[in-house]
Amino acid sequence: SSIYCLGQTIFLSIISFSLPAHGIVPCNDAGTCEELLWKGSNCQDGFCTNPFERGCLRAMLGNDGFSQKYSRQSADDSSVDELDMEAWRRRLLSAPRTCNSEDGPQAAEQGLCSENVNDYAEVRLSSQNWESAFVLSWMMQIIYSELVGVPSTIETGVFEKNVNFYDETNRMDYGQATRYEMFQRAYDAAGGDCSIYNEANKEAGGDDYLPCAHAVMEVWSTNDELLDVQKKGVAEPGQLLGIIGFQGWHITLSSIEKDPSLANIYGMTGESNRQKLADTFKRPTTWRYYCNFISPNNCTTPNDVATRPPAEDGSEDGRFFALGNYTGFFRATMKNDCNQTKACTGHFMDWPCGWSSYAKQQLKHLEIALESDGSEENSNGYAYTEMVEIWSAANATKSDLIGLWWSPDATHNLYIGSGSDFIPVTLPTATQECVENRVDSLKRCDSSATEFELYGDEKGACGEPSVNLQKIAVGNMRSNIQDNESPRSQMSPAYDVYKDFSITDLQVADILSEWADRGQDKFNFDLRFATCKWMAENLDNIIKSAVPPTHPRTFAGDTGTTPLTIVALVFSSIAILLTISTVYGMWYKYQQGSIATAAQIEFLALLLVGLFLVSIGSLLLALEPSKWTCTGSIWMINIGYTTQLVPTMIRVSAIIKIVRASKRMKVVTVNRKVLLTRSIGFSVIAALYCALWTIFDPPHSETSLNLSQDKNDFGETIVTVSNYCDSNSPIWFVVMFACQALLLIVASVLAHQMRSAPNAVNDSQELAVMIYSSFIF
Repeated sequence: SSIYCLGQTIFLSIISFSLPAHGIVPCNDAGTCEELLWKGSNCQDGFCTNPFERGCLRAMLGNDGFSQKYSRQSADDSSVDELDMEAWRRRLLSAPRTCNSEDGPQAAEQGLCSENVNDYAEVRLSSQNWESAFVLSWMMQIIYSELVGVPSTIETGVFEKNVNFYDETNRMDYGQATRYEMFQRAYDAAGGDCSIYNEANKEAGGDDYLPCAHAVMEVWSTNDELLDVQKKGVAEPGQLLGIIGFQGWHITLSSIEKDPSLANIYGMTGESNRQKLADTFKRPTTWRYYCNFISPNNCTTPNDVATRPPAEDGSEDGRFFALGNYTGFFRATMKNDCNQTKACTGHFMDWPCGWSSYAKQQLKHLEIALESDGSEENSNGYAYTEMVEIWSAANATKSDLIGLWWSPDATHNLYIGSGSDFIPVTLPTATQECVENRVDSLKRCDSSATEFELYGDEKGACGEPSVNLQKIAVGNMRSNIQDNESPRSQMSPAYDVYKDFSITDLQVADILSEWADRGQDKFNFDLRFATCKWMAENLDNIIKSAVPPTHPRTFAGDTGTTPLTIVALVFSSIAILLTISTVYGMWYKYQQGSIATAAQIEFLALLLVGLFLVSIGSLLLALEPSKWTCTGSIWMINIGYTTQLVPTMIRVSAIIKIVRASKRMKVVTVNRKVLLTRSIGFSVIAALYCALWTIFDPPHSETSLNLSQDKNDFGETIVTVSNYCDSNSPIWFVVMFACQALLLIVASVLAHQMRSAPNAVNDSQELAVMIYSSFIF
């Protein structure tokens, strides 16, 4: 059931932990901060602030070295257009990163970030709780927030833990990993908006905290919780990240240099090697135990091991290493004494509960006399922080150590070249049969587990294969973008960036090595610096591989008036004035007696009223669309077209009827009131239709976006914005246009039939002009 192979996992779940406290960089002035960290860091409340708060690339590319690298004259990467890279640099320097939901309400006004003008939905990334995962989350946050304008935050999974890349105080808190209920919350949230939990989480504590995230960028293995959300479609199947990971037995380089046989199983297996292992791998000692039972003066006098006793509050009692205060100490216990203990063993450092370890099965069936001696019940494993300290103690004291570790990892890189390098131990090659016969690693922490559940059989005693690390996103990440009510949000590149992002284990190792070498503020700023520096140095390749084509985008045209709008306003205004003038002239002539009563002035009046309403509707359509202009336009145009065409059609129909009757020498009686009533009745029907439309599905303003081929000076693709009127259902417009089309067809038939009427009453040409103008405009 594993996403890689059965049992070939490192973590089933990773428990919450915190590294030893490391104070942020103290300062007296900004100059000190810029010297120690980077240009832009300020001294605030006695400590240096994050110089990347406004943007990593903004801070880095302002440096002269990067200015030359990405200038038009010196760009040397033919795979990316030189001018484009220069435009990218101009863009990144011109404005800070995009604001996210965790920035303060005044952050944009203070110049810390830029408003989310593109209306892209925020993406929240799960940080896991180890350094390589921090790096990947930060890289994604930088791409989102700085390169494509998508707001992005980081989810630690623990209350008050913060690992946001842009955190003002450079906090790098180790939260909790593999909390895959975070996908369920992101899946259930309207539009996938994780920020709805922000307020509740500010007051939450412990189990009340509600983690929410859209993606996790480094997944080694699966667990039941992840399998469950993937089965439900709440989380997507994993996608390959590009990193080849390995977890398994490691031994310090100095141990192999002293005894090369320890590099593989053959130098450790069997009774003949028991004494050697017991003598070589001694037990690590806690600070309190050393001071109470080994130090001759309870650490009251400094020596090469401890400069002082652990803190009186007990917070340091269980530590195996404390830089500058306790180097660590490895001692032989009764378990190492083969003279007193027949089944003597050397020490092996095993994972804590919740991590996938098969060490017990391997050690037993490979007959290797090693065992873990951690404080965890049943498993005898060590907490992650204890394991880090034990490796540090082994390096400080140049002691022999063997145990479980993984790569890529920061601690693994930290000791390269120190003599305490982590060297993999060669175990029997993993096979499918071996994987299928491994024990359930969770049982090693179960007090009721049987011996077979703990140790299995020899078929499952093999080494670990390499693992293709994966990334996983919430199941509706893409659909939430596509179905967003905002047309701008629908253009978000968030999912495409996630899908296209990849990196190799060697590239991650370079970043972690930079972090290990920097040595300014290791557990706060230095990893940020290493990540940001690598991003800046490889910016062209990142843009090419992770930024989708035509991004970033800028929206233009939603303000101001287009030439087409001006023409529409002019024509509609002229039409209104001409109609008013015609009404006035007709009324004047009628009062003067120039128009006879037989001229059917009522029908002419209805025609002019219709033309006036259509002109008003046209004017409203030319204005900036809103609820009122959209509603007004459909009323004016529907009633106007009906009032303009129907009376004329009824009058023409009556004339045709009279002409035909006269040819047959018949008398026809025409009731003018009936004709007018019918004409007005059709207009009333049109008004009733508009009323139903307004009540049940009122027209409103919608936005239309058109992706152009043009780019601005910053290399951003220009998206032209226009607004139009629309309703939720298209049927209203279909019926409206169908009725108008029917009126035009009937009018065309009547105009054709009227050709044979006497010239005195022949209005076929006038009707044809009316039909033509109505059809065109």
